[in-house]
Amino acid sequence: MKFTAVVVIAPDDLEDMVIERAQSAGAAGVTILAGKGIGGETKRTFFGLTFEGSQSVLLMIVGQHLATPILKTVHDVLVDGASSRGLAFSLPLEHLTGIDTHQVARFEEHMRRDGF
Repeated sequence: MKFTAVVVIAPDDLEDMVIERAQSAGAAGVTILAGKGIGGETKRTFFGLTFEGSQSVLLMIVGQHLATPILKTVHDVLVDGASSRGLAFSLPLEHLTGIDTHQVARFEEHMRRDGF
């Protein structure tokens, strides 16, 4: 079975919605990391205090066939017209160890059910 890492970087206020959508598209589990980004724009200040929005980095290891559906559903949360509030991408995994065998069994059942 081939696996893919799906990574989503989103503002904290979108974290729950992204996780909900990713799970509805087939992600079984999500690892959540706290992040802070530095963009190309000048940082906003308020009375001399710099505002830096916090972000969540969401990592999902999924069967290769689930990566595109997850990215599509997450896109709907992150992108609104021409503006984007986050970033999502996938990376193929060549080697993987330590994954829960129950999770592999669920992936395989999902693949059989969907005709893969």
